[in-house]
Order: sequence, then C-alpha cells, then structure tokens
Amino acid sequence: MPDLDPQMAAILERMEAATAGQPDFTTLSPAAARAQMAAGDAYWNDDPPALPRVEDVVVGGVAARLYDPGVASPAPAILYMHGGGWVICSLDSHDAYCRALALSTRAVVVSLDYRLAPEHPFPAALEDCLAAIRWLAGEGGALGLDPARLAIAGDSAGANLALATCLALRDSGEAPVHAGLLIYGIFGDDLSTPSQRAYGEGYVLTTAKMRWFFDHYVPDRGLRRDPPVSPLYADLTGLPPLYLNAAEFDPLCDDAVELASRLAAAGQPHEFKLWPGVTHGFMRMSRDLDVARDANEDAAGFLRRALA
Repeated sequence: MPDLDPQMAAILERMEAATAGQPDFTTLSPAAARAQMAAGDAYWNDDPPALPRVEDVVVGGVAARLYDPGVASPAPAILYMHGGGWVICSLDSHDAYCRALALSTRAVVVSLDYRLAPEHPFPAALEDCLAAIRWLAGEGGALGLDPARLAIAGDSAGANLALATCLALRDSGEAPVHAGLLIYGIFGDDLSTPSQRAYGEGYVLTTAKMRWFFDHYVPDRGLRRDPPVSPLYADLTGLPPLYLNAAEFDPLCDDAVELASRLAAAGQPHEFKLWPGVTHGFMRMSRDLDVARDANEDAAGFLRRALA
C-alpha cells in the first residue's frame, strides 16, 4: 500500500488482524452485523474526552445524546447523524467523535439515534432527522440551545441524511439550518464510479457493503435516484453554506468530488477538501492518525465560523 499514509496503513493492518476469521458482515443479519461492528468500534471509543455534560434526551420524539462542552447558554448547536449505511452503528459508535466535535467547535452536539433499516427503511431515518431539526429550531431553547445558530452534520450515510434534510427544509420553505458539514458522504446510487472500481475492496468500506446497505435502506430500486435518497441529483441551490470532504482511498470519493462540482455549478456556497492517503472512516481514527486530527480541526473551523 505505497500510497497510503503510513499511519493509515498500520491501522488497516491492525484491523485486518483483529477481524481475521470473522465473516463479512454482508453475510450476516443486520442485528449480527451491528454486534460485530460494535466490537470493532470499541477501540475508537476507548477513554473518550470528558465533557461537563453528556445527557440522553429526546428531540422531536427521537432519542438523542447531547454533548455540552460547557459553552454559555443559549449555545450554538449541531445536529449530528452517525454513519453506518443507514443499517449499522449507533450513538455509542460515534460517542468519542461527537465529544471531540463538541470540544473543537465549542458548540453543543446533539447526536441523533434515528431509526435503522431494514426494520425501518427509507424514508424513516429522514423523517426522524426532519422531526429533530424542526424541534431544535422551535423548542431547542428548553435545552439551552440557540435556534439562530443551528447546524447539521453527519458522516457517510449520516452526511446523506444531513444533505437530504437541508433539501427537504428548503423545499418546504423552512431555513433553520445555518451550515452543513458533510463527511465522506453517500450522495448517489452509482456503484460503478472510478473510485468504486479502484477502492471498492480492501479499504474499510467496500462496494459489496454499499450494495448491502442500499438493499436494506431502499429495497425499491426505482426510488434510489430520487433526491431524498441520492441528493447528488437534486437542485442544489438555496441551501445553507456547506463543508464537504472526501478520503482518497474511499469508494465514495467520487460522490463528494461530483457533489462539489455540482454545488459550484449551482453557485452554492461551499468548501471542499480531499484528504490524500486515507480511507473511509478516517475522521474517527484521530487517536492513531495525525491527518484525522488535521481534518477534524479543518471541519471544526468551518463550523466555528458559521456559528459565531
């Protein structure tokens, strides 16, 4: 792996050794896949940073976890949607990441426990995101939040949900979100892009896993190019300022590159950063990966400016 960041290569070697003999989770039931992934995620959540306040809450009827870094009330807030292909991962899988995001942005992070597929296929997760953001915009003051400084963020499938939420709010004439953070997101349904072909096997996320995710989340193939599922094909005007990034060794890399191109063509304010030498999921690996710390600070800087 000569083009990988050396620290990233070491992480992949350790992950491969730790999972030797385990079945690929695409051969498992969703429940078994979640359990297997939770065991692997434990390493990245070991000894998480302490915060003055971490509390399980309900926003818009949806369970969530609030991370308060100790900022004065009313505080800026970020609604965060975890990744996991709409099928796996949880509040716990992204716990350390959300703690770090709250500290680096000096904003309260509200991590959403949206419903997962296939038990709750599309559009259940998107409906949860919309219910949560609308509640924060109208009732967030009850949690010490400032509705005038509200952002939305997510990684992978969570980035998909964050962008789809912004599109739905725009289409309904609502504008509660002042910025969006989209981390190596799923933005389209094309599993034959050059990055899928180059990095769709052997680099954490695989094309086979993406196919498994889509089959569970949107079993009706006729819906997969609709903008709420594949926001890459939406009208991209009239959105809040967006920050999006991509990892070089990621089958989803071309999704973000293409989205940035379409945002530019639409005249939509945005920032885009492509991080070389790293794979999908790298932002949660900062305990062992220097470039992850740089990438997280870059993204946090965008949110600090947007929510100032």
